[in-house]
This record gives sequence, structure tokens and C-alpha cells, in this order.
Amino acid sequence: MLKKSIFHPLFQRRNRAQVRLTSASSAFLLSVACCLLAPAVSFAGENGAFQQPSVSPYGTCSHLGGGQEHDAMPRNMTLMREAGIEWARADFSWSGIERPQGTWNFEHLDRVVKNAEEQGIHILPILDYSTSWASPSYKNPELWLEYVRRTVTHFKDKIRYWEVWNEQNLRNFWGDTPDPEEYAKFLRKTYLTIKEIDPELLVVYGGLAGVPAEFYEKSLQAGAGEFFDVMNIHPYRGGLVSQQAVKHFKEDIQKFHDLTVRYCGKTKPLWITEMGWATPPVLGQNSRYFISGVIEKLFPNGIPGKIAAVWDMHYPPSMGLNDAMWKKMLPENADFELFPIEKTAALDPKTFPVLVLPPGEDFPVTYADEIRNYVKNGGTLILHGGVPFYYQMVRGEDGYWVRPEKNPYAGSLSRSFRVRVLTWWTDKGTPEHTPLELAPNVSESLAKYPAEKLQGGRFFSDSELKEGDSFEPLLLPKDAQWTDGPAKGTKFDAPCACIYRFASDWKGNIAVNAVMGDAPGNTNRCVEENQGIFLAQSILLALANGVERYFSYEFQSVERDDVDPEHHFGIMHADLTPKTGYLAYQTLTKARPAGSVNVPVRETAKDSRICLLSWKRPDGQTAYAVWAPCGTEMCTLALSQKPAAAFDVYGQKVQLKEGVQKREITQKILYVIGKDLQLKVLN
Repeated sequence: MLKKSIFHPLFQRRNRAQVRLTSASSAFLLSVACCLLAPAVSFAGENGAFQQPSVSPYGTCSHLGGGQEHDAMPRNMTLMREAGIEWARADFSWSGIERPQGTWNFEHLDRVVKNAEEQGIHILPILDYSTSWASPSYKNPELWLEYVRRTVTHFKDKIRYWEVWNEQNLRNFWGDTPDPEEYAKFLRKTYLTIKEIDPELLVVYGGLAGVPAEFYEKSLQAGAGEFFDVMNIHPYRGGLVSQQAVKHFKEDIQKFHDLTVRYCGKTKPLWITEMGWATPPVLGQNSRYFISGVIEKLFPNGIPGKIAAVWDMHYPPSMGLNDAMWKKMLPENADFELFPIEKTAALDPKTFPVLVLPPGEDFPVTYADEIRNYVKNGGTLILHGGVPFYYQMVRGEDGYWVRPEKNPYAGSLSRSFRVRVLTWWTDKGTPEHTPLELAPNVSESLAKYPAEKLQGGRFFSDSELKEGDSFEPLLLPKDAQWTDGPAKGTKFDAPCACIYRFASDWKGNIAVNAVMGDAPGNTNRCVEENQGIFLAQSILLALANGVERYFSYEFQSVERDDVDPEHHFGIMHADLTPKTGYLAYQTLTKARPAGSVNVPVRETAKDSRICLLSWKRPDGQTAYAVWAPCGTEMCTLALSQKPAAAFDVYGQKVQLKEGVQKREITQKILYVIGKDLQLKVLN
């Protein structure tokens, strides 16, 4: 998972944006933003005394302690408030407070807290990270607890919740090999110190990267359950663009509820303090260079037909690869058609000379014979974004695709396609990491591929080819040698990307690129038009399934580097113009204001292709959200009355009437609101 830099102002990377919305789209976004303002809620009294923080579930992560987001105060907090966001999660890092050792400085954080009070924003501080004289922190408990004691004491009348560390299940954040037992001890000491200062303060378990249930359970077995008030996860993933993805999201949330009850003897609040989608402007660019370069080599006069691109609502690697995303990866203005995976079995190479599978290391082994025959009969198969054929996905009786618990040996499958993969763990002496360079005489598009910025560690050979077949390297290791075995010290020149051309008993081609791709898909990256959709869906589903508070990652983008996704997670651009994530968040808080209460409703219609949620608003009105995770579905809606309001994920009005009516339901959430309103999806 892509993560942030240290939040001390000396270490942050911030700059102006290089890429923006067009002026027309920016004007539209701003006009919608102005229509959806939410009132501020202050938590400081006239004398600054502590009051109960907001019960709002809506938060965002913001690096307010220093750098760009600190400098943008109070404008960024005003925009948070106007979006209905009442919580901001920020690092109160040790290295920013005690510098140098023995000198304590809270001035920068005092500004944060003062601005937050004035803007009606509540701060969730993270106590985190090490200093040069006490690293890792957990091995220096006396020094760590002095930092905790001073920091919490300084702000105890202003801040109620305190998060203890961030993503302790990742080495680069924990500062050592992650150890749930050590974290449990660390949490205990920190918890007791905070409660000694004020027993009314609440301790938040450090947000775990992903949904590592095993790490959480081991920490609970080590006694952590007694020493936190709020549980906390960062369940990054691709967009919830299939019923399978929705199901897995709900199951992941339930795992942590269940573990908490099992070991703590009671339920505790569960927060998501990071989740979001980056929108790097060059997303999919490397995939485009590779795919275009291959096509230029194999079809110098142009493709005599269409490209078949896999999109399947049940096949996880293609979830999120809708039309807009495939356009990012395929050649510009390519003539392509989206295919569900089962229809690839009937592809005619004359009509569809090229078949591109979703980027990544999964392969639909259920249809291996059919895809192999496609290549035998003259089709070109393109596999990119990691070791091809590695995870052999199978389709179950329920129609869903899964990776087997024990994945079969990938080499046998790849060799059945006459592709030989070399890796350091299967072929002794293969280098683990090498710099890369383009092979001579690559095509025009592939010449743009940024080989010099990438590393290789998986390679290919021609050992499985038959007489008449050929092998064309495209991306080569630079200055690499065999590291062991009889060839140790000699040149290693197996490519990371190549084309297998068949002219024996087979007539097609296979192009492979083992370099991990930058493509969108089932990851926490997306095209900007989908950021708001993905964010709103995840917030609604989280709140409907017992999550008490949700913090989007993050508020303001860095946008210094077009390639680095970490620079583009924000729901605002660097210049604080809104992205779709901001508008969708703003619309959601209008539809589901703080204080809304879930109303039990069947969450999916009978065809399992529609999500339907409901809640009672503080104003007494009933609200619904309905959408189709997989795309567009024609549905019959039944409304008990004409709604008081209906609008889409970005606040655009939708006309609905009383009674039964046909309606196209899409991924863009439809909000419907009315007094005593009843809404049903009939099909």
C-alpha cells in the first residue's frame, strides 16, 4: 500500500499541482460545492474549556502538523466544514515536538488546534514515530512515555481521543519487524500513561494497514484488548464495483467486530481512519506504452480488427476496469470491446486479433484451454503487470472467482503456453533486483517506457519454444549477472518483457511484461471521475455495517510528482480546488447528515446487482441510497410518494415520481429523501 512521508515539516514533500481539471469542469465542481454547504459545529466554549466532541462520523486525514496542509490553514479547514467533514486526523509526531532532544515545541500544533476550534473541526491526533535518539520507540519506553505525557497533558483540555501509532503492522512505520505482542505491550504502557493524565480521555488502537486479522488477534491474545477504547483499520482496496467486492468489504469489517467481542467480552467502536483512492494523472501510462509498443511491432499496418479487453463483474482482477480505465491503458483511440471472461472462450482471432487480460499476476485457469486455443489459432495474448499465470484463479459453483488456498505451481501452466518464467526463488542465481533498459530497436511507443526508473526481478526465457517460433526481448536487465550456480558472475540477459512469436504448430503471439504495472484496477488507484463514486460507496457501506467513524485519505493532494500515487490521494487538488472525492463527500453529508440512524433494509435487491441502504435523518425524513456496483442496471422502483429530494452522487437533481417506474441505476449513487418515504427495488 502506498503511504505518506513523515509529517514533521522538515520531511514533508509538498508543491503546487501540475495537473488540473479543465476550467469548465472546475467551474462545475465549484458551483456544486457552493450549493451543499454544511453548518459548522464548535466544540470549544467561550473560555476554551473542553466539551464533548462531535458525534459526526465524517472525517479526513490531513497532514496539518507541517508543510503544505499546515500552510493552507485555515482555508483547508473551512473547506472541510463546508463539506460536512467534522474530524481531521493528523500526526502529532514526536520528532516534530521534541527537537532537539530536551526541547519541547508545541507552537505548530497549537496553531492547528486553534484553527480547528475556530472552524468547528475536531482533531484526532496520532502519537507516532521515532526520533534519532530513540529508535525504534518501543525499545525506548521511558523516553517515549515522556513524549506522550507532555503531549497529552498539553492538549488534554482540547482533545479527547488519542491514537497510538500508525500502521504498526508495517516495518517502515513500526521501525522494526512488526510484532503484535510488542505492540500490545507498547499500547498498554501508552494507555495507562494517558489514563493517568485523565481517565476520561479515550485511546484509539493504531490504525492497521489493510485488514490484518491475524495481527489484531495476536495482539488481543497478548492482552491488548484491555488497553484501547476504539478499534481502527485502514482497509484500502479497489473500488467496491461488484457484489463480490461489497461482500468482502462487509466480511472484513465483521471480522474485527467479532474478534473484539471474542477477546474483550464486549463490542467496541470500530473506526476506519484511512481509506481512499489516488488519481495520478499518468495512471495506466506505462501499460499503454507497453501494449501500444507490442501492437506496433506485431501489426505495423494497424490491427485488422478489434482489441478484446476483459471486464467481468465476478472476476476480481478486472473489477474497476471499466471503459474509462481501459482507455487509459490501451492505445489512444483504440477500437476495443469489453468482454466477460467466459466469452473469451469464443473469441475469433480474425475479429479480435488481440486479447488483453487485466494487469496483475492472476490468470483465469478455468478457461486456460480456451485461451490457449485462441493463441494457437492466431490470436495475440497480452499479459502485463507481474509474473504471468502466477495466481491460478478458479471459478466456483457460486460463479465467483477465487485464488485456491494452495496455489498450484505456476511454472507448469506458463510452460503449457510456451512461456518460461525465471525468478530468484525458482531458478538459482537469478538476480532479485536489477536496473532495466529498453532493448534495441523497440517501437515508438515502447521507447517512451520509463525503464530507467524501474527495477526488474522476474524474467523470461525461450526454452519452451518449438522450431519456427521466435523470441523478441523488449525490456532487459542492465549490467546484471548470475548470482549463484555454475553461471555465477557471467552476464544475465533474460528480459523482463518480451514477445513470443509462434510460427510452428501455433500461429499467434504472447506478449508478457513481468514489471509490476501502474494500471488502475483492483487497487487503491483510479481515474479521477471514479474517486468520488468509490469514496461515497465505501463510506455508506462502512456506516451501514457498524463502522462508527470514517476518515478519507487524504484531504489536500501534494501533486508534485505526476507518477507517484501518494501525491494524488487527496480529495482536493494542491490549490484547494475540488476533486470528485470532495463533491461526493459533500453530497453524502447533505443526504446523510451527522446524527442519522441506520434503518434495517435488505442491502441488495433479489438479483444481487443493486445496493440499497436506508437511514432516518435528524430532521425526521427517511433517506435511501441505491446504486449498481457493477455498472448499469435497468430496474423497477416503487416509491410510496413523490420524494422531497432526489439527486445523484454529485448533487445533481434527479426527477422521480410517486409509484412504480423504470429507472436506469448506475454506479453513481441515487439519493432519495422524503417524510415517511418507502422505496423498493422490484427487480
